[in-house]
Amino acid sequence: MNPKQKRNKKQQLIDLYGSYCWWCRQNISQKNMTFDHLLPKSHGGSDSFENLRLSCFPCNNSRGNSLYPPSRIKNNYF
Repeated sequence: MNPKQKRNKKQQLIDLYGSYCWWCRQNISQKNMTFDHLLPKSHGGSDSFENLRLSCFPCNNSRGNSLYPPSRIKNNYF
C-alpha cells in the first residue's frame, strides 16, 4: 500500500471501529496505530479491508504472525 492508501484505509477502519485497539480495546492515537492482519500475510492473508484491523504496537508485536489473539499468546494458552 502506498501512503495515501494507508491513510484512507486507516480512516475507514477508524470510522467503522473507532480509535481502539482491536485486541486490548485501549484508545490509541492515530500516530500509534498499526495495521494488524486478522489472517497474517504469512498464512495467506491479504491487505484487504476485511482482513485489516487497527491495533496498538504492543498487541500487534506480541501477536506476530500467530493466528491467535495476543492475550492468549501472553498467557501461554497455545
